[in-house]
Amino acid sequence: MKIKAPLKFSIHVPLVFYPFPIHFLRIAPTDFSDRSISRVLNSLQEGDFITIGDVLNTSIIELVNTRNFGEKGLYMLCGMLETISHNPELILDTDNLKPPLRNEVECLKQKKPVKNQLLDLGIKL
Repeated sequence: MKIKAPLKFSIHVPLVFYPFPIHFLRIAPTDFSDRSISRVLNSLQEGDFITIGDVLNTSIIELVNTRNFGEKGLYMLCGMLETISHNPELILDTDNLKPPLRNEVECLKQKKPVKNQLLDLGIKL
């Protein structure tokens, strides 16, 4: 991975996910504890990374220098991004998200540009 280039050049996440809130990454199954995932996502949010696009448009150096994030956080983040990159159909399974986040994601999924991009990926809502 190139550490000075934006993360989007290393991990190719479909554009449809860029406006989704960073906490949407909880939808990606991982081997990490919920507490560890919360810590990583909260540190990103505190560093003003609100959407998946914010993260993908940032360099690895900037991410690792985010307070309370570090290399382990980068490893976890990349794993979650890779998961949604390879399994975009995960967007259909929002049952495990807490209600405010689930509602936000469901609203995003209904917006015409997002809906069209999902259809282009072969995902029917």
